[in-house]
Amino acid sequence: MFCPTPELTSRAELTLTRRHLLMGFTSVVGASAAIAIPVEPLTRRGTPQLTTGPFYPLDRPFDQDWDLTRVPGRPGVAQGVIMDLHGKVTTEQGRPVPGAILDVWQTNGLGRYHHPSDTVGKPIDPNFQGSAVIRADVDGDYRIRTVVPLPYERRQRHIHFDVRGEKRLLVTQMFFPGEPNERDTLFPGLRNEVLQRAVTAELVGIDNGVKTFRWNIVLAGE
Repeated sequence: MFCPTPELTSRAELTLTRRHLLMGFTSVVGASAAIAIPVEPLTRRGTPQLTTGPFYPLDRPFDQDWDLTRVPGRPGVAQGVIMDLHGKVTTEQGRPVPGAILDVWQTNGLGRYHHPSDTVGKPIDPNFQGSAVIRADVDGDYRIRTVVPLPYERRQRHIHFDVRGEKRLLVTQMFFPGEPNERDTLFPGLRNEVLQRAVTAELVGIDNGVKTFRWNIVLAGE
């Protein structure tokens, strides 16, 4: 249900071009560049906008489906703690956004992005997809299976999202509960608890070592 279509592949290519323009100098200076990027203007009712960061995927595997823990043709499973993430994309009024496109990327379970400018010295995991381009269903629901990302430098655990509805494009990041997010370079810029809760997932449960989180996304102005 969430496998990418040719339309999604084209979407990823268009987004990549836009990322080149947005990232500019940040794409060549590594993770520390994120420290200098200010938080973008926040919305009051929608999920807050947050910076793209310097590691938007430049080279994607052909497989961009909802399961980032396996790569076709390779027998292994991604290293790290497996997690399921699900949620709903809605408008401010609570209406689902059917067919919303979610572009997702993150570090692997070892703390490294699949990006040439990530030079932290952590290894690339050949069994980790690294990114995904999926579509929400008719009820606005989405799901991905991935690994819990590791913190790096002055960033806490987070997953990047680029979400497009019919009218609204949202670039943001999802944080994890129970983490020292106040030490993050971006999280404290969300200066009230309402905004901080809006970017923090909820831990639903743990089953056989797999953590399940829920995070709903609100597109303001959709």
